[in-house]
Amino acid sequence: MKHKLMLVASLAAFTVACSATGDLAVLDDSLGLSQVSVFDVPAPAAFEYRDLDPKVAGVLPRAWEEAPPQIPHRVDRYLPVNARLNKCLECHEEPDKIGNKQSGKPTPMSASHYIGSGKDLAVANNRYVCTLCHAPQTEAATLVDNTFQKAP
Repeated sequence: MKHKLMLVASLAAFTVACSATGDLAVLDDSLGLSQVSVFDVPAPAAFEYRDLDPKVAGVLPRAWEEAPPQIPHRVDRYLPVNARLNKCLECHEEPDKIGNKQSGKPTPMSASHYIGSGKDLAVANNRYVCTLCHAPQTEAATLVDNTFQKAP
């Protein structure tokens, strides 16, 4: 009985304390790092993908050693990439050409993107959604400033 009485008294004190802090509300524009309201939906500036034919786009430099290759052509025609559809595979899934990049031809996916061995290679499920690692290039403005510098 003492415990129930103590619990009720504690809850009553907590309720009174909470109602007394009513004017200490946090404004929605002071939450997080953004200086605007969390209810605002800012639209990023419009951009265009590089409008190069994949056959002539070439290989782009990597930002660091072992970085995933950048996509040198537009991708909006090939999206969405999901469990049912991956148009990237139409050009890049060539297990017999692993490690043999030829000028003017699509870059074959690396061996790390396959499971199995020999002639029984299949695309690994965890490598199926290409755009998780490989980013298309555009001339879009930076949304958040950073100090990243390419490794020498």
